[in-house]
Amino acid sequence: MDYPTPPVENAEATPSGLHLLFGPTQGWSLEPIGVWLLSEGRKIRDPSVLLTQLVAKLDDAGAHIDRIRISSRTLHPQLVALGVIWNRANGVEIWNGPHGVQQSDAYLGSPLQFVTQQVQVFRRRLDGDASQDDHAVLNDMRAEGMTDYMAVPMIFSSGTSNAMTIATTASGGFSEPEQLRYVALANLLAPLFEIINLRRTTLGLLSTFVGHRISERILQGQVKRGDGERIEAAFWYSDLRGFTSLSETLPTDELLRLLNEYFEYCAAAAGARGGEILQFIGDAILIVFEIASPADEAHVCASALDAAVDAFASIAVVNHRRRRSGQSLIEFGLGLHLGTVTHANVGSPDRLSFNVVGPAVNLTARIQDLTKETGVPLLMSADFARQLHRPLRSVGRYDLRGIGKSQEVFTLPDE
Repeated sequence: MDYPTPPVENAEATPSGLHLLFGPTQGWSLEPIGVWLLSEGRKIRDPSVLLTQLVAKLDDAGAHIDRIRISSRTLHPQLVALGVIWNRANGVEIWNGPHGVQQSDAYLGSPLQFVTQQVQVFRRRLDGDASQDDHAVLNDMRAEGMTDYMAVPMIFSSGTSNAMTIATTASGGFSEPEQLRYVALANLLAPLFEIINLRRTTLGLLSTFVGHRISERILQGQVKRGDGERIEAAFWYSDLRGFTSLSETLPTDELLRLLNEYFEYCAAAAGARGGEILQFIGDAILIVFEIASPADEAHVCASALDAAVDAFASIAVVNHRRRRSGQSLIEFGLGLHLGTVTHANVGSPDRLSFNVVGPAVNLTARIQDLTKETGVPLLMSADFARQLHRPLRSVGRYDLRGIGKSQEVFTLPDE
């Protein structure tokens, strides 16, 4: 699509340009907004709050914007872009762009694609006749009563091209001096949104790779070797059946799909009941359901057991589909236990990991091992079972490797 030549090409905000734009003889002034952004605005971490307060400052200065959007690329397993959008009618909202959105009709041929790829300003008056070449977003803006639309590049220090788009319902649209001010505004906003974006990216990657609980501890400063705390929790340890054989016989892509389905449904069941994955250990999963106070023990253990039941039920549905398509089934054993451990930062001086240390984790893993011997896929310790107010069946007492005394284990009556 051919776009009209932007009237403000190469209008980057140099210091002298900013001084001119801030001048009192150019209509409304960007100066108070610039001062606010560099003093108070830069302290705001929430992009929704920053954009809402920015529009209020623009209103106070005499500018007229009815819609503004900041779009930036991000590094995230599920998302390729993040957007924060404000409009006068509906307030502010966050938009998450999944991977693949670059191939959607909403992006292809849009002003946003033009700006991010060509790194040029795009401007289109909307109070005249529509063009057959207009992208759907421009027609949407026109339908909302907008008279003028601009998209301006925002270049981060990494070199990535992002964008600010604005629209107005003002008669006459944006004057040429205003267009220059909005280019300058985009340059002022770029470092602030880069910091916000980096923080969100850091939080997203930390949560994805080490979990929400550990990422919060890292960001709170618990980064030294030996940093740790004692926690009481219900523990889940599950392990796939026949994984060695599967890894030797299945093609790699099929093996990874099976493994990821198992991880996904166990994680979803546990997460819905307050559990958090501490570690993926090969084909095993260690999940913690933290207990904030002794009064919560029964509730947390019941939640952990419900999560286990949900996981088996969900994977039974998956196995029905896999069986019909001739795929290998997902079979696993799961042990549950209650205990106190140290959750600590351990490792070498330059390679650290948060691990749980204590006999409770070892016992949970041994109970899971016992599911193979007993043929019962779900087993729980006596300590865990004691917290449950529901019928259970004793499977017997067993000597477990590395555990000092025999342990009685329980399961649900219908297992």
